[in-house]
Amino acid sequence: IAKGNSMIGAGIHPGDYVIIRRQQTANHKDIVVALLDGKNNLKKLIRNGKKSILRSCNRDKSLFPDIIPQEGEELQIQGAAVGVYHRFQAI
Repeated sequence: IAKGNSMIGAGIHPGDYVIIRRQQTANHKDIVVALLDGKNNLKKLIRNGKKSILRSCNRDKSLFPDIIPQEGEELQIQGAAVGVYHRFQAI
């Protein structure tokens, strides 16, 4: 279940169910679940040469800055998003 507003630009809202395919690798611009510093992150993967960056899909970059692994930190790809289920809520 998605939490927070970091991925609303990709159509993923809080409470949505994100369907993840388990895999250990991902391509540039895939939406991934990545483990970094003991925390799971749902973000867009940006590949810049050998460097990997986790980027939110929210225009407010001051609230959602890029996550860049520091020297010695290992970014582990745990899966890639393949779909989103948004539960309809009647008004």
